[in-house]
Amino acid sequence: MLRSLERRDTVAALELLRQRPLQNVFFEYLVESGLLGSVPGFFGYETEGRLSGLLFLGPQGGVALEVRDPDAFRFFASCARLNRPPVRHVVGFEEVTTPFWTAFQAPQDELIWERREPVYLLERGKLIESGVARDLEPASESDVKEIVENSAQQHIEDLNEDRRGLDPQTFWRNHLSDLRAHRWWVLRERGRICFQVHVGPENSQTVQIGGVFTPPVARRRGLARGGVAGVARCLLERRPSVTLFCDEANAAARGLYEVLGFEKVFFNRSYLVQPGPPLEG
Repeated sequence: MLRSLERRDTVAALELLRQRPLQNVFFEYLVESGLLGSVPGFFGYETEGRLSGLLFLGPQGGVALEVRDPDAFRFFASCARLNRPPVRHVVGFEEVTTPFWTAFQAPQDELIWERREPVYLLERGKLIESGVARDLEPASESDVKEIVENSAQQHIEDLNEDRRGLDPQTFWRNHLSDLRAHRWWVLRERGRICFQVHVGPENSQTVQIGGVFTPPVARRRGLARGGVAGVARCLLERRPSVTLFCDEANAAARGLYEVLGFEKVFFNRSYLVQPGPPLEG
């Protein structure tokens, strides 16, 4: 049975998500934040009276899900097809994302790209610094313009999409909110940001980082290697591990993470789609 989730479902939802804490760090973070029952977009699938699947349809067309009963995929896909705004980006570990996409895809949609993304894990005590770690600092609100410009460029380079152009006000507002929460960390040279990284969702097992970006004028000088090592060193003081993921085709990024001690633990599958017009009838 498919139904909307309410605040009373929080405990059951967390119980399901915590069975796979590395795969569900983002989804668990959303539920832990108390969003069930307070914002739309959360759905559950029940098998014999227990939650066996969770779906979140984000306000900007993103999708997160966890599924244990295969019957949930077709119900979640049907639910997602009716969502407004339409689904644009599906990302998650392969075991759930691939069958969801198979059930969800429609001939009128344009698949911009599909890619496989290794998820890397760095456990406490396994960071290989070799003197490269750099001291980072949290960015401040006054950095918002520079952070937003860099982040917009990173989305274009990594995702082949102008996320800022889709909704400039929301893009700015989200970055400002994260700056106020000290989620953007930076290295500076001569007063300018020469490396930035986003500290994202976390649970008791891990912290997920992303948004790793070096401006073009500062590249090929080891700043990304030192910056990632520096942020990992700090985060491992509060959590047992750090995770991140990147495009499997990005050999430079994979090499950087692996030389620091990150190890592949599973794969995500990611789809970016341009929704077509709804089919009539």
